[in-house]
Amino acid sequence: MRKLFLLVALGWLISVPAALASECPDGKVPVTFKYVPLPGEEVTSVSLRGTFNDWGEWPMELQPDGFWAITVCLAPGVYEYKFFINGQWPKDMSTARGGGPVDPDADGYVDDGFGGKNAVRKVGSYFSGSWDFKMRILPSPLIDHNHLKLTYTVAGYDVTGFAKFVQGGSFDEVGFETTGLPLGMVDFKSGMYFDPTVPAYKHTFAEGKIDLFGAEITGKVEHWADPYLPDDRCPVPVTFRYVPAPGETVTSVNVAGDFDDWNPSDPDTAMTYDPATGEWSVTLYLTPGPHQYKYVINGNWPGSMRDDHPVTGGPVDPDLSYWYLNYVDDGFGGLNAVRVIRARCPRSDTVPVTFRYVPAPGETVTSVNVAGDFDDWNPSDPETAMTYDPATGEWSVTIYLTPGPHQYKYVINGGWPANMATDHPVSGGPVDPDADGYAYNSNAVRLVGDPMPSYMRYTLTAKWENFEGTLRFEDCCCGIMFKDLTLKAWDISLCCGIAFDTELYFTKHGFRHILFSADLFELCCGVSFGVDVRFGVDYKRVTPEFSWGGITGCVDVYGDLSVDGTSIGGVEIYGFKLRCDLGDCNWLEVLTAFDVAKVEGILEADIFFEEEFQYIKFGTCGPACCGGKWDLTITAFFGGGGLFDITRIWLDMNLPLTDDIKLVVNFSPTLGELYFGWTWAF
Repeated sequence: MRKLFLLVALGWLISVPAALASECPDGKVPVTFKYVPLPGEEVTSVSLRGTFNDWGEWPMELQPDGFWAITVCLAPGVYEYKFFINGQWPKDMSTARGGGPVDPDADGYVDDGFGGKNAVRKVGSYFSGSWDFKMRILPSPLIDHNHLKLTYTVAGYDVTGFAKFVQGGSFDEVGFETTGLPLGMVDFKSGMYFDPTVPAYKHTFAEGKIDLFGAEITGKVEHWADPYLPDDRCPVPVTFRYVPAPGETVTSVNVAGDFDDWNPSDPDTAMTYDPATGEWSVTLYLTPGPHQYKYVINGNWPGSMRDDHPVTGGPVDPDLSYWYLNYVDDGFGGLNAVRVIRARCPRSDTVPVTFRYVPAPGETVTSVNVAGDFDDWNPSDPETAMTYDPATGEWSVTIYLTPGPHQYKYVINGGWPANMATDHPVSGGPVDPDADGYAYNSNAVRLVGDPMPSYMRYTLTAKWENFEGTLRFEDCCCGIMFKDLTLKAWDISLCCGIAFDTELYFTKHGFRHILFSADLFELCCGVSFGVDVRFGVDYKRVTPEFSWGGITGCVDVYGDLSVDGTSIGGVEIYGFKLRCDLGDCNWLEVLTAFDVAKVEGILEADIFFEEEFQYIKFGTCGPACCGGKWDLTITAFFGGGGLFDITRIWLDMNLPLTDDIKLVVNFSPTLGELYFGWTWAF
């Protein structure tokens, strides 16, 4: 009997090469996989198949307590796998066991390439990481970016630390992230980020994802600290008006400011005319805080928003008076208007504001005071006296001020500078490096916003079959409020075999855009035709698409409809983009902008410089080391002033050297700039 048992055990070991009878060889660790049948489920066979055995078959053994198991020796690393049950693959390892995970000990899930999910096991403890580095070589050496990431995997969890250095090599951000799959069900991820230059806490989040009855539910909580708040937080409606003088002819008015990168033709900031009031106006949703702006009237900028109304010569914005703190220097001899947007729920009446003075090398400083409208211009107020920090070599003081604009000067060694913009006692530059602007009499100005010591955002996403909804809320220090809602659907069948994808986006202010795309019909000879349409509040984009025998192409047309009441007066075309793909590697793209600012606004990208209005891109690739591909993109920009109107040429190349290392080269023969870098996953 004993001999028979030994023969059976030996046969089992031979049939499963990775199974364990004793200890694993050096460099490998024992890993147990087990499948527990559902109550009443009849199971006749289970095998383990994955990347560790080339998706071959390792039979699992039925155990006395009714579950199936196998223990194998694996080297530390990440492996994908599935259980092969009764001769069938479970489509989704995360939900195929009665709506729950097939293997509760899984450390995660990834797409299997066939519409389902493989399970993931992270075996052992090991380090991995990545290094993304790029440096400008010409015309002078300069670090473009340097991102380092190191991950330690233990017990199925990844603990990652990273550091980011931005242009010039300055230390920008450090952070820590943790990911894992508790109980084989909740895909958990969290992170915390810091500003190393202060140092100060910036942002943290926690996210959990779970599959419930065929639906994928994700919840995310985020927190930000001031001054690292996101730009799209807590928007407040702000109305800007322009009142023409009697007899004045006005065809267009735009608001351009720090909230839209001073875009003079931004469709989102264009005012509309109301014949009932005779006024032009637009309501924008701005984040709380100070904002500078100007009106662009009939395409022209006023030099001074205080004195250059085209007819009256008074304030251009009727909602601002001549009061000097409503205006600051624009840097070009004129004045920008200033609005300090109040938050919906101010937390306190005052805000801490730090003032700094940086002495020039060798400058002797014995005292610095801040004197302004907040202390009756007292040059020796002890509450506004700065103190010296030998560690930084700077003088500073933090004062609590009411939100709004404040005018002030520094009193250095008992002396007042005549002009805070130009009269640093040694350098001749700005006296306060942090000033937001200067009043007409050369006093410095600080624009103080409402305090928001923290900001919370909550995101809930539900995905079921071909539907997905994302709902976001935010807490602007005064309770949870609705932020926005995105609804998506794909592969929705219409008649005649036509299917379409769509997306709807709403904010608390109403509808913002709808996307619609569909493969409409096949013409003939393998030629198919489709369309992609985007309707935004202020613009429309139509993209016809076609494919034919390995060649695909599309045309993007950017524009809007001119609507007056219920009448459509015409179509405005801002520009278009042509794209043609030839096989897997070669492609050609042409973008032409008739209205550069509006096209860049639609694409949400800074594309062109100065007079440029068009680019042509050509991309190609070929085989490289280790089964990878090199790729090359050549981009030519056009706009006048150069050979054949070419203003810039860029060559961008990615070249794999090994499975883990890829070289990156960017070169412009017209600008004389050369960048060199690499990405390395280890």
